[in-house]
Amino acid sequence: MTTRVPNVIWCQRKKFIYLKVLLTDVKDEKINLTTTHFSFKGVGSIDKTNYGFEIEFSNEVDPKTSKWSIKDRYVDFLITKKDVTAKYWKYLCKDGKKHWIKVDWDKYVDESDEESDGSEGSDENPMNLDLNDYENFENVENSEEEEEEKEKKIEEEKKEEAEEKKEEEKKEEVEEKKEEEEEVKEEEKKEVKEEEKKEEKTEEK
Repeated sequence: MTTRVPNVIWCQRKKFIYLKVLLTDVKDEKINLTTTHFSFKGVGSIDKTNYGFEIEFSNEVDPKTSKWSIKDRYVDFLITKKDVTAKYWKYLCKDGKKHWIKVDWDKYVDESDEESDGSEGSDENPMNLDLNDYENFENVENSEEEEEEKEKKIEEEKKEEAEEKKEEEKKEEVEEKKEEEEEVKEEEKKEVKEEEKKEEKTEEK
């Protein structure tokens, strides 16, 4: 079945990206958020069509403090920016504008107006959203740093295992060498004894 791209609207504040996927009563949603990427999949309840998209953010976000909520006619995302001191993003996506992503003019506030706009909510909830309806991301993927750390750890463990294996092999080699030397010594002893026996017999004659 073909996957269609849904309409998306967005706006921002100093600390947050507010993203809205315009789908009615979405089902079977699959959502992934990393520090750099966001992906969405879901089935529209009206047309039973598969919808989905993936974007790379123009700047990094913090998945662990971001939230989302399914509404009747859309899916809401309140995504926390990683650098809350930076200027407003020029674009949502790293590769610029996309025709299916529009500005949410109902919630849009210019950067210069944000601090002076008395209608804004608190610093942690600038859009006065009912955050009781929102939940944290359960399927948050590790950040790039965490992934690197994880890979580093795996590599170190592999290295340790390889070194341990080498040590074991060396020990085995040493043991084998010892056994071989012991066998050679035993053979030499046998040969010496055989020679001695031969000499004794010769003397008796």
